Amino acid sequence: MSGIPLPKPIELQQMLAMMYGNDLKASPGDPVTAAPGSQSVVALYVDDENAPVATCAMDYNFTAFAGASLTKIPLGTAKECAQNGDFSEIMIGNVHEIMNICSRLLMNSDSPHLRLLNLYQSPEELPQEVQELVQKPPATADFSISFADYGDGGLSFQALVA
Repeated sequence: MSGIPLPKPIELQQMLAMMYGNDLKASPGDPVTAAPGSQSVVALYVDDENAPVATCAMDYNFTAFAGASLTKIPLGTAKECAQNGDFSEIMIGNVHEIMNICSRLLMNSDSPHLRLLNLYQSPEELPQEVQELVQKPPATADFSISFADYGDGGLSFQALVA
């Protein structure tokens, strides 16, 4: 069994463009940490034995703009949520679904099957063993996502197993 494949910018862009249209752009970006104390929302992926195998940490801009633009929540509301980290249930629900769909980017014919376990609104909510794993992940892929009419946000996929 091999490790968890991490997406390339073009793969992530193609996946997200299916939901957001061709105006969305994905490019290499700065790391978004899932470490406790960081301002990020974290998706946790597990294998068939429920062992943690990957995370996706999203900054507040990505969370707000991804969650808002999918259901046309006004830009002002999205910017306010990006500032204070207070996301509506609709935004979090949208981001959960996006992260569920993105699980396909973390699998190939040689990798273990995985699934989205949960979306944590704060890294402190992650299980303790995951908080330790995200400190030094074996591999990461960092992206900047540009949402048309909203703005840019960042996200980082982390493989937790080599």
